[in-house]
Amino acid sequence: MIIDKAMNTNKPTSNFFGNVGKVAIALTVLAAGMVFTNPPRDKYLTYASGVLETEFKNTVRNDSRVPKALSGVAETLLTSQRGSIERLLDNTTERRNLGVVSIYTTQVGKKSYQTVGAFGNFVTLPPSSENAQK
Repeated sequence: MIIDKAMNTNKPTSNFFGNVGKVAIALTVLAAGMVFTNPPRDKYLTYASGVLETEFKNTVRNDSRVPKALSGVAETLLTSQRGSIERLLDNTTERRNLGVVSIYTTQVGKKSYQTVGAFGNFVTLPPSSENAQK
């Protein structure tokens, strides 16, 4: 009687190192994607000026002490001065580029706003007062 040897004589091993390699590759691809989509400063300035404009418009609309006619004029003026607002924000903003994300810190009056930029998007954290940081 003839007995054939099994073609694969290797003993099965743990898939631990294979899984670690897959996780490492996935993390590398994720990090590369984050670096590639880390939003630049000009995108932040456009985002921040839009947020500031929206906040101001909401404040003017909801403040009962501001006449409606003046409210409309203020909104039009604010919209027309968006470039000036971006320059003002540019002068009061510090960017920390961490490669995969950027952290923008903007001083507006006595408030400090921190915004995290990643994957082409921004998330603004609640403002902190200048006194709270010292």
